[in-house]
Amino acid sequence: METHGGLRVITDTEEWRYFKTLTKTPTPLEENMFRLENGTPGPRVYLRPKESVHIPLKYQTFLCDHSVALQGPSFLPTGRSSEVAKKTGSNTVLAKTIKVTFEAEDGKPMAICQVNVEPTPHVVDQSFRLYHPELCFLKKAIRLPPWHDPTVGDPDARTHISVRCSDPNVICQTKMLAAGEPQDVYLKVPGSPSPHIKMLFVMVFTDKWMAAPSQIWQIYVHFLERVDVNCVSGQRSCQSLVVRGKQAVRKVKCFSSHPQEIQVDPAGVFVLPPGAVQELQLKVQPWRTGSRFLYVSAVDVEQRRLLTAWLLCLTVHRPVLSKAFEVCVPVGGGGRGTSRRITYTNPYTSTRAFLLRSDHPDLLQFKEDQFQIGGGESYAIGLRLAPSQSSGSVEILVYINNLQEKTEETFCVKVNYS
Repeated sequence: METHGGLRVITDTEEWRYFKTLTKTPTPLEENMFRLENGTPGPRVYLRPKESVHIPLKYQTFLCDHSVALQGPSFLPTGRSSEVAKKTGSNTVLAKTIKVTFEAEDGKPMAICQVNVEPTPHVVDQSFRLYHPELCFLKKAIRLPPWHDPTVGDPDARTHISVRCSDPNVICQTKMLAAGEPQDVYLKVPGSPSPHIKMLFVMVFTDKWMAAPSQIWQIYVHFLERVDVNCVSGQRSCQSLVVRGKQAVRKVKCFSSHPQEIQVDPAGVFVLPPGAVQELQLKVQPWRTGSRFLYVSAVDVEQRRLLTAWLLCLTVHRPVLSKAFEVCVPVGGGGRGTSRRITYTNPYTSTRAFLLRSDHPDLLQFKEDQFQIGGGESYAIGLRLAPSQSSGSVEILVYINNLQEKTEETFCVKVNYS
């Protein structure tokens, strides 16, 4: 017997019995019916004259179409065609025809079985979008939920978990741990140039013979050009990027994942001639300290296609504090909040204009967001603190910036709700 293309003969008696029970197939099962020999295209079975046997076949493939679907109408097949191998209606893999040949010892075919394979779209249980610098391996661990096999009487028994990936170039594995320990799926995805998007499926099986996946994950990996930015919270930093034109004229617009913290200049649509170079100015003004990722994308607005994308790796430092204040606010307060004033003195000898910013605009608002005072003069900054329904404390940073959004001084206001 000779098979190929994901179709194989079930030669293990235990596996045969499992699938008979699963599919409720009322055919006889024969122990040790097949004989496996090296150098033969498939397993051998010996038949007496006029004897009939049932050959169990199993079709399983993990390969699928990894192209990212474009927006627009899609073709849905109607009816059943005799030319199964020419069908392209599935969104996983193309339909195909597989021939199973039963040969005698002299090599002559005794029977030929034609198997028509028509893949159907599978159900996706979870979708993940991962962002990673271009041309670098992505290493990711995804935590599995706790599973229990209802066929096993012992609730503390470990469930046999195995994983498969639709992309043979991706390393996907999991390790059996002690009972009660969390289990992870480990992925290692080879890098690609920006702005390539790699799509793959991960199938999680909880039965020994991998009859049907318990979950199917669809994973998108966005490979972006990495840009490192070191800055101080509350202060604007500038960064230059370059987008290069290709063979045709394009109308391009840039978008950011956090428009309140990243402004792109030019902000509107601009024309990118073929082979031209357009410089982009990023104005980054984060409000939270620490390390995190932000994204900027350049999009062809006519074709609605991604031209290039950048992964901004921000390292935001805490500013140096000039003064610290402590304010007590009663819990509830009738929904009116509390007003306070703090004094700021212009350290310059000339008249200057200043901007007021806060890292918690939902908790603190200013009476005036901008003020102007003469050299050496003082100004009372009016603060309006929002009420709270629960007790606790929070630190709010008040940034006094110049008109270029460079921080002159930073105050810390600790609010105690009691």
